[in-house]
Amino acid sequence: MRPEERIEKATCKEAIRAGWRTFKLSFIGTRGAPDRIFGRGGRTVLIEFKAPGEEPTRQQSKRHRELVDDFGFEVYWADNLDDARLILDLVELSDV
Repeated sequence: MRPEERIEKATCKEAIRAGWRTFKLSFIGTRGAPDRIFGRGGRTVLIEFKAPGEEPTRQQSKRHRELVDDFGFEVYWADNLDDARLILDLVELSDV
């Protein structure tokens, strides 16, 4: 399993336990879609998972900006589990 897949899998496991719904994303005919969409309590978050030390490609960054600007989505990327936890509010302040 690739490093980013491990981060994604661990994030999904914790998120589901915390009441988030999640689905894998794929935009047919369009590249650069974030990996996952998460939803809970009316909040929608899209996350691109990267291997540690990696950043989104130029194409992914462009697509992410479009999703923010045109659709109003919260779009993030994470290259580690701690960042993904923070994005989804999975970390209690006492844990930080």
